[in-house]
Amino acid sequence: MTYIHTPRLYFGLLFLILSFQRCCSAGALSVQCKIINLEYVECIWNPNTSTMNYTFSSKFANDDSHDCQEYILKHNYTVGCKIPLKNHDQKFSKFQISVSTEGNHTFEKSFHSLKSLVQLKAPYNLSVKWNEHNSTLLLQWNSSTTLKDNCVVYNVRNQKDETQLSANVTKKSYSLTQVSQNKHYVFQVRSTVSGLCGSSDLWSDWSPPVEWGSAENISRQGWSQWLYGFLSVLMLFLLGLLLCYCERKGIILLPVVPDPSKNLQDLFHKHDGNVESWVHISRELKDAFEPDYTEPSCDVCEVTPSCEADPTPVASPAPQTDKCDEPSAAEEQSS
Repeated sequence: MTYIHTPRLYFGLLFLILSFQRCCSAGALSVQCKIINLEYVECIWNPNTSTMNYTFSSKFANDDSHDCQEYILKHNYTVGCKIPLKNHDQKFSKFQISVSTEGNHTFEKSFHSLKSLVQLKAPYNLSVKWNEHNSTLLLQWNSSTTLKDNCVVYNVRNQKDETQLSANVTKKSYSLTQVSQNKHYVFQVRSTVSGLCGSSDLWSDWSPPVEWGSAENISRQGWSQWLYGFLSVLMLFLLGLLLCYCERKGIILLPVVPDPSKNLQDLFHKHDGNVESWVHISRELKDAFEPDYTEPSCDVCEVTPSCEADPTPVASPAPQTDKCDEPSAAEEQSS
């Protein structure tokens, strides 16, 4: 009967699994290489697992193979390599790479040339100048590449309007016409290798943005927004103080109409409807309305017309005033 040592079996299975993972990770490598600013070649590999270190070697045509002298690390593991360029013409040469794992599993790849994989560094020192004579805006910048001026082309864009992208510019300056001073502009520049020196498919990153516009208009908008916000907060604060000060919230916008029945209760309950007593009219005011003179009495006499028609005119009775003024016989006797 054959006896199997269990610990050795487990160790053998673990070794096979690790070997298989390393083999698969080496076969699943994806290596991308590009030339940075015509100074060095940068190769980056993206394995499925980042818990393994790789060794890298490269070779240009008509040159010897060299091991990597400057690795790119991520979490203390090698993920890339930088290979210095001896001259600019090497970008036209065939380029071969080799990536090996710790288990001596090798991944190889070759590039016919790297001329279409040149990425320049972003332009810098971008400045904006306004020319009042011809109403144009002049943009100027610098480039860190060692290529000739006719080997580099540039793009200028306004970050506020993506449609305003200039055509390829061969100089380190660019003029803009029909620019409104009341608008706000944010300019950026990028560069690439022109077709005269082996065109590249890669553009550099955009330069740091530079703002330009009417300072008075921009500051006015900023001050107006700040002022509106401050007045709104102040208004809310004052309204809050008024609400806390008043006994009722409705007093501010809708005053309460007084109830007249409360004022007339004393008239009907205490003074029995006597307005003079309720109003508290003074005696002097009452006496002022009393008459202080007397008039003599006057008897009114009614004239009875004659029942028979008499053609002769009837003497008109004496005036009423005369008869009333003369004392009667009964009054004379009584006197």
